[in-house]
Amino acid sequence: MEYIYILLLYLPSGFGRLTQRATGYRYTHAAVSLDDTYTHFYAFSRLRAKTPPISGYIEEKRIYYTLGEDVPIYTKIFRVPVTREGYRNAIRYMEDVKNDPEIMYNLIHMLLIPVFGGHPLYKAFHCGEFVAKVLEAAGIKLHQPYYRYTPKLFSELLEPYFLYEGTLDNSSRDGMEDDFFRETPKKEYLAKTLYIIKELLFRQVFHRASGHFRPEKVRFRVTDKM
Repeated sequence: MEYIYILLLYLPSGFGRLTQRATGYRYTHAAVSLDDTYTHFYAFSRLRAKTPPISGYIEEKRIYYTLGEDVPIYTKIFRVPVTREGYRNAIRYMEDVKNDPEIMYNLIHMLLIPVFGGHPLYKAFHCGEFVAKVLEAAGIKLHQPYYRYTPKLFSELLEPYFLYEGTLDNSSRDGMEDDFFRETPKKEYLAKTLYIIKELLFRQVFHRASGHFRPEKVRFRVTDKM
């Protein structure tokens, strides 16, 4: 028997507060951890602290959830038992997502899911969709289509596996030198955001990536420490 840990979290941002009001639920983010040290997380989220529209697959560190501020990391954790085969399938799925250049963040559906309940979009995911697909790959039966999952629905689905609710220690500064905390020029921020919206609208209509799609325009180039 193996375990996959699902964490529901709250990000201390304007977007986080807006999401709380829209959903009526405390937690606004979902992530996967593969062990109970809770030091590395796998999710779809903002790629830099101050650029929430520019998001995608990211391997997060605990300090990312503070956005660099001295604030508590509120979380609800579930320990989900899976078979060894299911565990391997989940990791394989996450690797496939990480290495697929067409996959991007589902910004539009993330904003609209509280109103319309979500629907699938070609190779585009928000945090709930990604976590649901990981659980599905691991052999966990979902109660809803993967694209409908929000932190609140995960809390209901995974209630039998509830482990902990409270705060995580936020004293470690590991990650403060990462690209996640790099400043983004306003011109680049605007250009990427507009490109992301344009590409998502194309996928909404044509159910495929556009012919001119460029992965580097929906994410940041990996850089060394600041």
